[in-house]
Amino acid sequence: MSGAGPSGTRKRGAMTTFDLMLFACAVLLLAGTIKGFIGLGLPTVSLALLTLGTDPRMAITLILMPMLLSNLWQMGRGGSLAALIRRYGRFALVLGLSVGLTAWFSRDAGDRLLTGALGAILLLYALLDSLRRVPPLPDRHAGLIEVIWATLTGVIGGLTAGWGGPMAMYLSARRAPRDEFVQASGLLIAAGSLPLMLSYLAAGHADPRGLGLSALLLVPTFVGFALGERLRHRADPALFRRALIVLFVVLGANLIWRALSG
Repeated sequence: MSGAGPSGTRKRGAMTTFDLMLFACAVLLLAGTIKGFIGLGLPTVSLALLTLGTDPRMAITLILMPMLLSNLWQMGRGGSLAALIRRYGRFALVLGLSVGLTAWFSRDAGDRLLTGALGAILLLYALLDSLRRVPPLPDRHAGLIEVIWATLTGVIGGLTAGWGGPMAMYLSARRAPRDEFVQASGLLIAAGSLPLMLSYLAAGHADPRGLGLSALLLVPTFVGFALGERLRHRADPALFRRALIVLFVVLGANLIWRALSG
């Protein structure tokens, strides 16, 4: 396999597998650090940077295992898992179905569409972050709103593998406390990661070798996660988050430009 995709067909100018894995290790170390620091951001940061060196499908394949297992781990480190599932289970179920179906039905989407969509999601993430206080989820029709929100979040996730922005907005609307926010983020990202992986395998975008390379990236991911947790107690989280948003704006604009310029 090369930077061109899981089949091993190499495009002119594409990274070799070795070069791509070195680059991916650095990216996942950084993304894991950010996740350990603020509780989310691993898929978004990873994809934004990996697409600088490879195509969107390959980038998504490489983060599948780190995305799934790091969030399962994060989900299990908080309070009562049963209580968490009772509170967020419906959203997680609808999200997972929506991610899986969207990933399957968009299996023939071109790289330019995926690149542009990812760029738009990065800019959307930055916009949503500027909404410091999201209105609370109204009690009336809360279930219907939750299903619609989960469906739209899943469509975004199935197309781009990055659904952290609308997911974080939903958790803010639920007024989730800090620790619950982090644990629920793990649940909701894990709930979408498995259907995404299965759809990629079924569509041929990922294969066992690709997932094997993805599994190797668990090492820098968890090293970064541990580093981020240590930094959380020493650095200014507000300053760190602002720097991250600036990065998202720059990378998002670059991805959209690449998609439009062909």
